[in-house]
Amino acid sequence: MFLWAALSAAGTTEEAAAERARDRVKQLAADYTEAENAVAQGISRLAEAYELADAASLTADDMAAQRDAAAAKRSRDVRAVYASGGPAGLTATLLAAQTPIDLLWRKSTNTQLMKGILGVDHLALRSAQAESRLAARNAADAERAADQQAETMSELQAQAGKAETALEEARRTLRRLDRKAQQAKAADEARRELARVQRVADAKRRNATSKVVTALGIPADFEKAYRAAGSRCVGLRWTLLAAVGQVESGHGRNVGPSSAGAKGPMQFMAPTFAAYGVDGDGDGVIDVWDPEDAIFSAARYLCASGLDDAKQDSAARDRDALFAYNRADWYVDLVLSAEQAILSKMG
Repeated sequence: MFLWAALSAAGTTEEAAAERARDRVKQLAADYTEAENAVAQGISRLAEAYELADAASLTADDMAAQRDAAAAKRSRDVRAVYASGGPAGLTATLLAAQTPIDLLWRKSTNTQLMKGILGVDHLALRSAQAESRLAARNAADAERAADQQAETMSELQAQAGKAETALEEARRTLRRLDRKAQQAKAADEARRELARVQRVADAKRRNATSKVVTALGIPADFEKAYRAAGSRCVGLRWTLLAAVGQVESGHGRNVGPSSAGAKGPMQFMAPTFAAYGVDGDGDGVIDVWDPEDAIFSAARYLCASGLDDAKQDSAARDRDALFAYNRADWYVDLVLSAEQAILSKMG
């Protein structure tokens, strides 16, 4: 009788421990879900900001081209007028009139000519200039929005850290149970709930990063550096390097320092740059803020992080190297999505 009571009490204690663990895991799972939702939403906002910035930039470029074309046309027409004698030349045509009717015709024609050349062209130029200024303002606003979203990278990192902390604590909670408590119904419920929230979070993150990320316009000096540094090892593509540059700083649009202390176009932490920094432009100075130095240093780091491993599958190499650059699956997916956008834009 005593033995049965002792066994029953032990069973009750183990079940109670499992129930406490289940309740703790449930709370941690909620914390994990909240943080993962913030990550997925941040990724979506970042992708939308890239799209806005790129569209506005293209509009600004088009408006600037129209403005320049209008200015060039007006300049050519004015030169043509003065090459033919200018106002004096037009007056001379009036003096050459043979009859009153001919004089009226010449005067009307000259008036229309001057209005067409110096009037309509001037209005077209002013309109093109106004539209260009508006488009430039829109582009600047869009770039600021993209920069602000790029700043959320630090927040995303923090949220991802919270999610990982909650997930690991939940796992530890279950591991701390003794063997019999782990077999209790409540413990099994906790394991199933933890697996469920992970599946849901993974699906949301994949959905966010699977959206086509727009390729931001790459400044000429950045593209030149990406292409040059892209040959540092056999597994490195310049477009992958450019995708890292887009996600990290929008190709130099937002160079930090970030809230975590990352600096420069490729957002290096000081210890990492100290270990992998190189003089990309050959000026004798290794500077984290210099685009060429930063890009060549990023290439060196990616190569050392697995891209130069010829024995490994190329897709696995990419993921391993990018994960080493920023230890988050969402970051890896976002960079790979950005690279596809860059490749698509190249045609």
